[in-house]
Amino acid sequence: MAGDDSPLDVLRAENEQVNPAIILADKLMRRDAEKLLTVEEVSEAEEVLAISTKEIEAIEFHRKAFLKTPASAIDYVPVGF
Repeated sequence: MAGDDSPLDVLRAENEQVNPAIILADKLMRRDAEKLLTVEEVSEAEEVLAISTKEIEAIEFHRKAFLKTPASAIDYVPVGF
């Protein structure tokens, strides 16, 4: 978190993306069940797991930041609500 940014500001600044684990799972489910994973697919799965682990750690960081942030009233409705 940079300077005076609130956890909400940090989340708003994050890039929106599709979870790579969902993309990989969809790709694998569309294939015939009897085919084995290739070396490239195993490598891709390992990469997806590493990315997913980083995303889980980032979410946990943001959750902890939210828990530490005191509640405060605002006089506007945030975008997206």
